[in-house]
Amino acid sequence: MRSGRGPERRLVQPGQLVAWDPSRAHAGAAVDGQPGPSRLMNIEIACLAALAGDQENDVLADIAFAEPVLSDPDLSRDFVRMHIALEGSSTRLERDERLAEWLCTLRTLLDEAPAASTTDPARRPGSTAGLRLSRRPSERNVGLDELAAAGVAKFRLIRLFRDWTGLPPHALQVAHRIRVARRMLETNQTIAETAAATGFADQSHLHRHFVDGLWMTPGEDQRRFKT
Repeated sequence: MRSGRGPERRLVQPGQLVAWDPSRAHAGAAVDGQPGPSRLMNIEIACLAALAGDQENDVLADIAFAEPVLSDPDLSRDFVRMHIALEGSSTRLERDERLAEWLCTLRTLLDEAPAASTTDPARRPGSTAGLRLSRRPSERNVGLDELAAAGVAKFRLIRLFRDWTGLPPHALQVAHRIRVARRMLETNQTIAETAAATGFADQSHLHRHFVDGLWMTPGEDQRRFKT
């Protein structure tokens, strides 16, 4: 498959893994345009931090793989086995064990990879503002004045956001809200409660963004966790 993140492009061969960090929009498509099998997992930074026993996970926020295409047969094999266990009829203990072991292996690779620099003055305003949106996604009245660091023009901040994440600030805010909403729905919160707690104007507003971003309704997503 051809895989891309921002301006980067990679060719991923059968049996390889590709690990993109989510700081920019990313996508993939088959080389021949035909559908083919693949397996995907989105890993929250907090999950890796919990495995490592970190109290603070800011140090992980900007970690990226120096080379996102991973040609590690053992890592690929264990990923497939772990994925099959998670979707199958295995016991909870086996699922937890396979997931934890695989994430620990991945964490080792992350520790060996160089972290993206946050000391670059050109990057810092976008990084700082993005961190605020990730920590306070339900904040309804945040504007560019609040996001902009001292001396950073609003239009420049928007450009920095697009360069850093591939998204404008409002789209990143919605993405963080959807992320929190999915976690709430997973714990059987009602759709109305979830919409109110995550900063959406109402239940229909949450519904629209779910359909636009995930191609499913909040109710459909919640039912996936109950099956």
